[in-house]
Amino acid sequence: MSALSAMDGTLVSRTRIDGGLVWGAVDPRGRRVVLTGPFGAWLWEPHTANLTSLSEGQWCARAYWVSEERFAVAIGRSIAVFNRAGDRLWTSDQYASTVTDLAWLGGWHKLAVASYGGVNIVEPRSAGVVTHMPFKGSLLAIAASPNGRWIVSGNQDSTLQVFRSDKDTRLEMEGYPFKISRVAFDSMGRYLANDGAPEVSVWDFGGNGPRGRAPVLLTSATESEGADIADFAWHPSQPMLAVGWGSGEVLLYMPSKGTEGKPLSAIREVLGSGPDIRALHWHADPLLLLVADSEGSVFALDVDEEGTP
Repeated sequence: MSALSAMDGTLVSRTRIDGGLVWGAVDPRGRRVVLTGPFGAWLWEPHTANLTSLSEGQWCARAYWVSEERFAVAIGRSIAVFNRAGDRLWTSDQYASTVTDLAWLGGWHKLAVASYGGVNIVEPRSAGVVTHMPFKGSLLAIAASPNGRWIVSGNQDSTLQVFRSDKDTRLEMEGYPFKISRVAFDSMGRYLANDGAPEVSVWDFGGNGPRGRAPVLLTSATESEGADIADFAWHPSQPMLAVGWGSGEVLLYMPSKGTEGKPLSAIREVLGSGPDIRALHWHADPLLLLVADSEGSVFALDVDEEGTP
């Protein structure tokens, strides 16, 4: 794992994790990184090269910061919360199966936990309340709206499951040709993006939510077999979505300009065709779109608030 300066691309630090990695989560200030993999989880401080083991010998799927002071890690069939020094503050009970994803709900008081059989909402404290929201299936990814009202899972059976954290309500969006492994809300919680089809679906959660609505469909400019969805990332403060495609394109979209159930073209092309895109991430200050491709290159693209590169 390498840490690069977003300003000029210089190498800050590098560390090696035997057995490989599946996830990395950077704290809000960019000082610490939680790394997860098939054989454990670690807290890495690139500027000091300090590497702290958080868990050993267990599959650790995901990790997320809720602030620069606290983060949570999926560790096998449980989750744990740590402070920024890597001290464990709380560990959940064991769930029935491996935790595949988790999300903080509107702050640090609650977490949504995904595993086979549904979503559990937990309070990370001693004797905290646990609420189970059942769904018979394999949950691959979850996202929570910033206010914690909505929880959405992408699933192995090619459906979206939508839960209300404050009500016994579940909606199902079906008809996708592929499994859904990416789901993400924008920073305001109005729109949710997901994969599972040749197009990126964007659902409107405004008002009473997505019931009875159809998604806006974000399409690639290259209609070819290689133009599959590689990754997408919401702008940190605007309802603008960057989508990286297998064709190498990186395009910007404004879903609010679309029509339900209809294709929507990009407002800007940030990168043209080239090596497959592997990952996208927005750097908030200064505003940069970071792009990684299949050849190991990383780009920092200066994109203004209107989406102009």
